Amino acid sequence: MPSVAVPRSSQASRALRRSQSTRMTATKFECAAQAHLLAQKRRIPLATKYDVNTNVVPACTKLSLPRTLPRPVLGEVDTSSLVGAYPDLAGIPAEYIRDRLNLTTPKMRAAIQAVETSVSKSTLPTELNILMNEVVSFACPTHMFAVYNDAPLPLGHKRQVNLFPIHDLVFGLQCTNLPTLPAARPSSSPSHTTVPVVPLRLPSPETFSLLHAYLYTKQPATLLASLARPCETDMLQLAAHANKILGLWRNACLLGVVDAQLYDVIGASWDSAIAAMQACS
Repeated sequence: MPSVAVPRSSQASRALRRSQSTRMTATKFECAAQAHLLAQKRRIPLATKYDVNTNVVPACTKLSLPRTLPRPVLGEVDTSSLVGAYPDLAGIPAEYIRDRLNLTTPKMRAAIQAVETSVSKSTLPTELNILMNEVVSFACPTHMFAVYNDAPLPLGHKRQVNLFPIHDLVFGLQCTNLPTLPAARPSSSPSHTTVPVVPLRLPSPETFSLLHAYLYTKQPATLLASLARPCETDMLQLAAHANKILGLWRNACLLGVVDAQLYDVIGASWDSAIAAMQACS
């Protein structure tokens, strides 16, 4: 068969089309690879776990969070343990005492915020001296909580313990699972008073300050504001925030806090955090 000569212009046109097709195919593969990589990066934070003790989110473990935080069955506190120190409370319903106590708790909170004390960093004492001043003496704390958890520690590290001055009435009337508190001694000096130190093991020591403040203030709006999710859309930040809410819920459940509004706030904050994480993933 005789050969047919193809004009040079047609050859150039075909070569150009083949080149364009090759570039388009390469571009598609490149875009697909980038999209796959980006999707992997977006999924990576979902496969992490927030370490509440070190504030580090290791990338090799899996984050497992419940979609909802179940509301515990709210019982009622047994005031018999308080009657020894407060005989006038015998036979009075706990709910009524709590309502009356709300009139005094602002001054109690002012007193615990004004507490000054010192403690050795090497050992935890059984008692602590609290310096008396005008604010503290008006509503002096009865005990000192030494809050900690029992998570394993690296070799050579000391367990961190946080001290919180408290009033036995505030916690005894709102927590069904509070450990037995030793008897508080009345102050024998105008300059200081001695209070028992009560070790309190909790799953989330770092969030106890939120619960501590709420039990004194009983202001759901303030707690809700402190649990507002961050504006960032970074999954690690959202996971850390969700872990904060989870820690507060675990502490409240362990202590048996009998406050429905507390769990309303925790539930609403949790739903918002989970929705943000789902939108980010």
